[in-house]
Amino acid sequence: MLLACYCSFRAVAVAGFLANFVMFGIASVWGVLSQAFATSTLEGKASTLELMTVGSLVNVCLNIFSPVSIVLVRFGTRFNYALGSVIMCLAIILSGFATEVWHLYLSQGLLYGFGASFLYMSIASVIPQWFTTRRATAMGLCSSGTGLGGLALSPMTNYLLEKYGILWAYCILGFFSLGICAVGTILIKDRMPSAYRKQMPIKSPIDWSMFKMTDLNVWLVGSVVGLMGYLGPVFYLPSKFTENAIGRIALGYVADKIGRLNMFIICSALSSIFSFVIWPFADSFEILLVFCILWGTTCGMYYGLAAPITASVVGMEKLSSGLSIVFIVSAIAAMGTPISAAIQQSTPDHGYLGIQMFTGAVYIAGALICIYLKLRLTGGSLFKKY
Repeated sequence: MLLACYCSFRAVAVAGFLANFVMFGIASVWGVLSQAFATSTLEGKASTLELMTVGSLVNVCLNIFSPVSIVLVRFGTRFNYALGSVIMCLAIILSGFATEVWHLYLSQGLLYGFGASFLYMSIASVIPQWFTTRRATAMGLCSSGTGLGGLALSPMTNYLLEKYGILWAYCILGFFSLGICAVGTILIKDRMPSAYRKQMPIKSPIDWSMFKMTDLNVWLVGSVVGLMGYLGPVFYLPSKFTENAIGRIALGYVADKIGRLNMFIICSALSSIFSFVIWPFADSFEILLVFCILWGTTCGMYYGLAAPITASVVGMEKLSSGLSIVFIVSAIAAMGTPISAAIQQSTPDHGYLGIQMFTGAVYIAGALICIYLKLRLTGGSLFKKY
């Protein structure tokens, strides 16, 4: 019995890893794919800003549609995971047939984000069922798939584009992703009995009264502001952010020891420092690599810590509604990419200095807001575990 339970713990974490590997792995190589479109099918038809906005739309739809899976919770996490996998992989394949930029908005943006939202919410909701004391470690393991997804899919995508072209590259990526998601569908499992799920009434996934919770509102502002600095650099340097996988697992483990909110603040502050101090001076491959390793380790801890921190702020009994609100509001952070693109176009010689300063500024602003949240939650104690 204990062995079966232990295997279920591990299987759920692996399923989360595989989901993130595909979801954010494909999203992280949009910079490579957008360049392929810009120099072939969509040459002269779409600007850099329009193409970058496609990548932002993925994150907007992923967050906005996340509550839909809560309505279908009575069918089980495995159903939601499988449904999202099919929709998401279909969107990947359809994107290869795009001949106009609006085709990509519908397939690579809207449909892909809609499918990914089911996987995203499935993992965010099932991990707290299986993990308590090591919840951040488990989420760190799941979110490490983001880094390894970029590591594996970036060179793979480049190779496929060069050898087969856009259409077949997308088709191969789509079926490859479907195979990975099929394994995750087999591994994912609810801890909640199916009989209990089926008796749950269908209700609105959002409890609007929660917006009266000041602590939740502060968390929403702090997380969204900080997250605005994440997507821009990922799209501009998609093949470089490959070293964050191991770092996220390690930082997730440390977060369970020192507090999830504490770790989020530390990672946001470090991401800001790296953006201000290292990235502007990365005039060689070696320095850029150092920045990528350091920033790539700390930049995306939101994805591993959002669920545990939200649970701490609103309580486990309100977690589903709290996560729905957090994910919907965090869609605003996707504006970071078009803002970064607009800043670069306004920068002399289209340099990266403006993006670097913007990235550092929003990360430190998010950290300061979350410090205020911690003071509220701990009664003014800055060093207390939380």
